[in-house]
Amino acid sequence: MPLRAARFFVFLLVPAFAVSCFGKDLRDVLAEHRAPVEAKLAKVKALREQARALPAVSSDAVHIAGGPAPVLAWKAGAVGVNASIVHLEDLDDLTELGNIRHRASLSKTINRCASVFATHREPYNAAYPRLTPPPPMSSHGADEVLGLCQALRYLLVIRSLAFVEPSDPRASISCSVGDAGADGGNASASETCHRFDGGYLKADVLVFDVETQRHLGGFVFVAESSAMVDVTTSGVNVKGGLERNFDGNIDDALQAAARKVLPDLPTGN
Repeated sequence: MPLRAARFFVFLLVPAFAVSCFGKDLRDVLAEHRAPVEAKLAKVKALREQARALPAVSSDAVHIAGGPAPVLAWKAGAVGVNASIVHLEDLDDLTELGNIRHRASLSKTINRCASVFATHREPYNAAYPRLTPPPPMSSHGADEVLGLCQALRYLLVIRSLAFVEPSDPRASISCSVGDAGADGGNASASETCHRFDGGYLKADVLVFDVETQRHLGGFVFVAESSAMVDVTTSGVNVKGGLERNFDGNIDDALQAAARKVLPDLPTGN
């Protein structure tokens, strides 16, 4: 059985209509949000071809006129959020995440909304295929993410222009002064250091007004792995520590670039 068919077969067998401590049944949450959120998702889907066809961003500029200022949820507990981030590949099928191994951490909202309507679960992630289906979404989680989609006004679409994944670590016998990492060069000869080829991402970001379907401009950002990464808290999973460093640097570079092109951009912190 093809993987896609198998996933939906399991979804049909295992409905996720649990009532959590949130107090609402998932079916009630979906019914409450369905009409306005599905309308927003249709508008997001309609932007796909425009996002694909637009030329690469040549100058960083975004013009917001006649609408509220965009607010992004860089941190939990954000208030007044009306903007969301997707990778271009996420627009191919809104019920699933695109095949993006290293993505911006805020880039799952739209697909989570579409997925909970379709499967009552978190979206399938093509970059990390699993034999078991994604976990069910709680009624509280669904209410929270659907509220973000319902309030959506601006969509930021990330398009990868150049990408290199961090390499697997290569262990050395001992740390030298030149190999020392976060300890500022004080690594002892008994410690083991790992060499690796860092990750690299260059991307442009297109900004759209979802309501008017207008392209408002865009900007470019570049993210790289840190030259030295402390993975002492990663245990034996050194590769995972390197990947988390790269992912964090992607978020930092995206946020810094967004704030440069929109200096007064509220972040919902």
